Formats: sequence, structure tokens, C-alpha cells
Amino acid sequence: MLKPQDILVLLKVYGLKNEWTYSELAKSLKMSSSEVHAALKRCSTSGLYSDKRRRVLKPALEEFLIHGLKYVFPTQPGALVRGIPTAHSAEPLKDLLVTSDRDIYVWAFCSGKVKGQEIKPLYRSVPEAVSEDPQLYEMLCLVDGLRVGKVRERELAAAELKKRLYD
Repeated sequence: MLKPQDILVLLKVYGLKNEWTYSELAKSLKMSSSEVHAALKRCSTSGLYSDKRRRVLKPALEEFLIHGLKYVFPTQPGALVRGIPTAHSAEPLKDLLVTSDRDIYVWAFCSGKVKGQEIKPLYRSVPEAVSEDPQLYEMLCLVDGLRVGKVRERELAAAELKKRLYD
């Protein structure tokens, strides 16, 4: 059975292409090597990753993220906290939508400069991991757009995600 951190690992692997080791991947995601290895094993079993080719299976990942993620790893906006903007409160969705200041979503983070409703990240290390990887940050914001967004936000997030997966 998949765990939320598996999606984080897959998106990072996708961004790195084939140039990574388990220890480098673990360090960049603020996880242990064994957690990364187990995540990729689960993804392989689920048909989202090919162990032999060391590649993310993009069509399967796209289908899962767009159609299944919000059911498997749901989230709801929580209390007002300081953190890092996510979903439609961050790029690339932020420029595509008109939203009010009341509808800001963030991952709670002590160094965050934005106040908004808390969205639980897929894994506790997400706020730290994205600080060093703008591409991962963008992908996770799109994923959160799929998890928490209304119909319009989900449609835009899906379109932007497809663009990035097949570039």
C-alpha cells in the first residue's frame, strides 16, 4: 500500500531523471535511505515506477495524481499558521486564478513568511526539501491543488501537471 511520502520521492526522482543515488535522494528529501528505498519499492509494486529502468512511469503517475490522490491522501484546510504557500496560493496556479487573501493555503513552517490556512504536506520534511528544489516545490504545489482545490483549481492543476510531466 502506498504512503504519502512515496509521492514525494517519485516527484523528486522524476525531477532528477536518472542521476541520483539512494543516499543523495534521501539527503535532499530529509529522509533516511531506507525510507526512500521502501518508497520506491511500493511505487514499483503499484506500477508507478520501474525498478529496472529507474524511471517514473509518467502515464501511471499522471492518472494516479489526477484521479486518485485526493481520495487516497485527502487534506482539509486547518488553522491559521505561518508557513510556505501551497496549492493555488503559490506558482504556477497563483497567476492563473483570482483568489482572496482569506483563501491562502500554507504548509506550516517556522521560517515561513506567509500566514494562511494550514494544509498538511504529504510528508513532514516537505517544507525543508522544497527550499532547495524549486521544481519539486512547483510539482508539490500542483499536487496540493489536486488534493484541496475546487473543480476549477483541480482542472488547472491537472493541466499544469501534465505540461511538466511531458516536457
